[in-house]
Amino acid sequence: MNSKTLFAGCFIALLALSRPGLANDYAYITNQGSHDVSVIALDNNEVIATIAVGKGPVGVAVSPQIQRVFVSNVESQSISVIDSQSNVVLDEIQLSGSPVAVTVSPDGKTLYIADWYLDSVIAISTQDFKQQHKVSIGKAPAGLAISPDGKTLYVSNRDSDDIGVIDTQSMTVTSRLPAGAHPFGISISPDGRHLYAVNVYEDSVSVIELTTGQTHKIQVGTRPYCAAISPDSKTIFVTNTQDDSVSVIDATTRKVITTVDTGGFPEGIDFDMVSQRVYVASWSDDAVTVIDAGTHKVIDTIKTGQQSRAFGRFILNAQD
Repeated sequence: MNSKTLFAGCFIALLALSRPGLANDYAYITNQGSHDVSVIALDNNEVIATIAVGKGPVGVAVSPQIQRVFVSNVESQSISVIDSQSNVVLDEIQLSGSPVAVTVSPDGKTLYIADWYLDSVIAISTQDFKQQHKVSIGKAPAGLAISPDGKTLYVSNRDSDDIGVIDTQSMTVTSRLPAGAHPFGISISPDGRHLYAVNVYEDSVSVIELTTGQTHKIQVGTRPYCAAISPDSKTIFVTNTQDDSVSVIDATTRKVITTVDTGGFPEGIDFDMVSQRVYVASWSDDAVTVIDAGTHKVIDTIKTGQQSRAFGRFILNAQD
């Protein structure tokens, strides 16, 4: 993306859901080049389904509350809605702009979409897929993150170098928080205390203390993209696209404790709380790298579709 541009496996999936002894935990990996989503069963790290979606899928959000997966299709300007029980596309929501990030409210009732072209955030009901609100935000909104209580939505404005803060009740922008150069992926710690903004052009991560507004910066690898946080909020994992690596950060000391080599051009990243593993989508390798969160060692590589991105929260745990 430049500055402003950004069923056949269904039967197998149904078997996996119905047979006893198989896990109900899955990763949904968007493949921008092959216009589909790879569904990975996390108990054995095997692709059990490939789901055709719109053109150029990038963003992904899962909701265990309503058993849905939402995928942003940049080229076809739409959102694909997937039933996570059957792994079938139920609907495609057409938009006028270019959707990048997507996220779902904790109660599963509202889908939020960052529109890269139109510098706005859209709120859509997950019951009837009708637009409820549209909010103007900074330039080239990229990443989205919502607070654990669902009351606050954060938006990384890549070309404004800041984070927009939206009150989800009134759908108004309440403040803008400074970040580094070109923030892209953003994540909130599970304890709700910190926001992590990955600054692509600064090779850093901004740590924003949400109660005080204080900001700290941590240097990572070259051209970082996204961050995932451990369930105990103690460790941050950051993908470095041009170093083909993941930086592992101690959240207390705010220091990089190790760097893990991954597949080529790692982008999306998520933490599986059941297996205590980190899953990393590698764009140029058409694969997902699996890292043991305790040992920080690569333990598996899973072939996926073409140009895997998986921008967002893509792991769906049955116990969520």
